[in-house]
Amino acid sequence: MRADARQPALARAPAAVLLDGLVGHATGPYLAEDPVRAKRTAGPPPALDAGARAVRAALRRRGLCWEGEHDPTPLLVPDGAARDRHYDLLGHYSYRLFLRDVLKQRDDLRPERLGRYVGPPVAARYLRFLADAGLVRRAGRGVYRLCDDRIVSFGGTLEWYVAQVLAREFECASAHGLRIAHAAHGGDYDVIACTEGEVVYIETKSAPPRQIVQEEVGAFLDRVDTLRPDLALFLADTTLRMRDKLVPLFGAEAARRRLAWEATRLERELWRVGPEVYLLNADPDLRRNLGACLAAHFRSRGIALG
Repeated sequence: MRADARQPALARAPAAVLLDGLVGHATGPYLAEDPVRAKRTAGPPPALDAGARAVRAALRRRGLCWEGEHDPTPLLVPDGAARDRHYDLLGHYSYRLFLRDVLKQRDDLRPERLGRYVGPPVAARYLRFLADAGLVRRAGRGVYRLCDDRIVSFGGTLEWYVAQVLAREFECASAHGLRIAHAAHGGDYDVIACTEGEVVYIETKSAPPRQIVQEEVGAFLDRVDTLRPDLALFLADTTLRMRDKLVPLFGAEAARRRLAWEATRLERELWRVGPEVYLLNADPDLRRNLGACLAAHFRSRGIALG
C-alpha cells in the first residue's frame, strides 16, 4: 500500500501494523495529555518476570511507561502443579467452553448442568480437576460452587492462556492484562509479546462474533496506532467463520479511516485484514492458528528465492 498524505498515521507508518516497527518513540498525539482510566482500576505492580521486563523495555522504547500494572480481576487459573495441567486442558476448545459455563452456573455446578459442550462423564472429570486445583469447592453431594466470586469473566483467563502459548510454544517474552497509564485510548492491552526484536500485540475476544461491534474493531486499531507494534492479531475464540461478521467489520472500519486495506484469506478462517494485521479464530486449534500468523509474518520478512 502506497503512503498517502491524506491518510492518518496508521496508514502511513509501516510500524503501525501488529508486527511492524520496533523502532521509535510514541510522542505527540500518541500519548494522552491527561491520564486515561483503563476499563478497570489497575492492580498494584507485581514483581516482573523476565518476559514482562522485556515487554516493559519495548514499551519504554515507544515512549510508554508500564511497571507491571494489570487488570486486578482474579483469573480462573490455579497455582502450583495443577497450572500445567490446566494449561494443557485449555488447548481444547471444549474445555474453554466448559469453563465459560462454570462461570455462568457458578453457585450450582453439576455435571448434568454443564453438558452443553461435553458429556456428563467428562464434565464430572473436569469438575474433579477444578476441585483438586482449588478453583471450585464441594457444596453437596455431586455439587460444586466457584471458590472466588470475583471471577466474573473468562476474558482474563483467555489472555493468560494466549500469553502462555506465546511463551511456551514460541519462546516469546510475553505479558497479559496490561494497563498502561497515560496511553491514548485507555491503555488496555490484552497481550503484548516480544520476539526477534519485534513486538506483537494480540487482542483477544471470548465473546461470540455476533456480540462484537465495529467500535471494538476501531478501539483495537486505535491501540495499534498508539503502540506501533510489528504484528497485530485480533483473535476471536470461536470456531465460527470470520468472513460472515468480523471481516466485514474490519472492512467497514478501514473504509471509515480511509485506509486502502483489502482483506485476503491466509488459510481457512485466518485473514490478513491490513498490513501485518491479522484476524483469526480457534478452528481447528488456537495454538496452531497463532503459529500460522506468526509464520506468515516472519516468513514474509525473510529471504525468498524466486
